[in-house]
Amino acid sequence: MLVSSIARFNAVNNMNNAAMNMMNAANSFTNLSAFGGEHDLTMLHEKDKKLSLDLASNSLLYKISYLQEKAAQKRQQQEMKRNLDLMV
Repeated sequence: MLVSSIARFNAVNNMNNAAMNMMNAANSFTNLSAFGGEHDLTMLHEKDKKLSLDLASNSLLYKISYLQEKAAQKRQQQEMKRNLDLMV
C-alpha cells in the first residue's frame, strides 16, 4: 500500500509541475512582443514554435500523470479491499 501511495504522490506532483509549466508557457505567449522583437519575425516564429512544443509536451505529461494516478488509486483500493478480506 505504501508503494501505491508513493506512486500517487509522484503522479500528482508531476501533474502539478506540468500544469505550472503550461501556465508559464501560456504567460510567455502573451509576453512575446514585450522584448521589442515584434519586427523580428524569425525570432517570434522560433519562440512560438518552442512555446507550442512546451505546451504540447507538458499537456502530454499531465495526461500521462493523471492516468498513472488513477491506476495507482485503483491498485491502492484493491489492496485495501484485499487486506480487509484477509482480516475477516
